[in-house]
Amino acid sequence: MVSFTRRCTFKVDLELRDIKSDQLIVYDTELSEFIHRKMNVEKLYNEAPLYNQEDIQIIYNQLQQANIEDPLLRKKHIELMKNGKESTAAQDSKEQATCYVCQKSISEKVKAYCLANPKKFEGKTYCYEHQKNVEKVKS
Repeated sequence: MVSFTRRCTFKVDLELRDIKSDQLIVYDTELSEFIHRKMNVEKLYNEAPLYNQEDIQIIYNQLQQANIEDPLLRKKHIELMKNGKESTAAQDSKEQATCYVCQKSISEKVKAYCLANPKKFEGKTYCYEHQKNVEKVKS
């Protein structure tokens, strides 16, 4: 689940900005209600809690580690989010794509094909030869 403040401006298409409280992306004003509703549904379906205290502590620790506390890093993160699409797209086009397995350069067309098929390639790029054996590479 992801929660945003109402100050947040989504850099997505207009039809995707209308976030309902039953979705996994919610605004902070809906967060408490969303959590309570989800917990009540889970209690109906599961007698035992989904997470024990140890699981909760592990999740908490992971979130703590991922939190950006350094003010300069936080500022840089915010700037990247504000400029996100433009700078990321420009950066991606400048970088020469390589095969995840053999590190050989691949064309933009091959890169685009791999990135357009996230279920098969999991966001990685493969040369033509390694695309054929991607199932073997994963294991």
